[in-house]
Amino acid sequence: MIGYFGDVIFETSSKKICTFNNMKRSISASYSDHKRYKKKSEREFEGPENQTVSFNMKFVAGHGVKPWSMVHKITLYCEKGTVCPFVVGGHKIGGGKWTIDSIDEDYKTVWNRGELVSVEIAVKATEYH
Repeated sequence: MIGYFGDVIFETSSKKICTFNNMKRSISASYSDHKRYKKKSEREFEGPENQTVSFNMKFVAGHGVKPWSMVHKITLYCEKGTVCPFVVGGHKIGGGKWTIDSIDEDYKTVWNRGELVSVEIAVKATEYH
């Protein structure tokens, strides 16, 4: 197992390929700038901001996953505001809990009768406290 996001297990084996790529994590802090007469502003650290991540996933029917089921599961995470753990290589990413802000779906291959064979999704998520 590579890791997981909620119930989506990232793994590669001879029977199943379900993983992610192009993961980017943004970490930032919040500051206030206090103006001072005839002096430079004084900066005050307020605290860390919630981290954000983005990554892509590709679901292919021939790789042991059901594309419609995977897309549906991740869509529900987003639309219901589900708080999910995010772990890669046994390490919690950020505080370990995340919500999905948005999903972009790219339907690569759809066969007769609407059978989804291959889909790529781009996920954007924010750390949850």
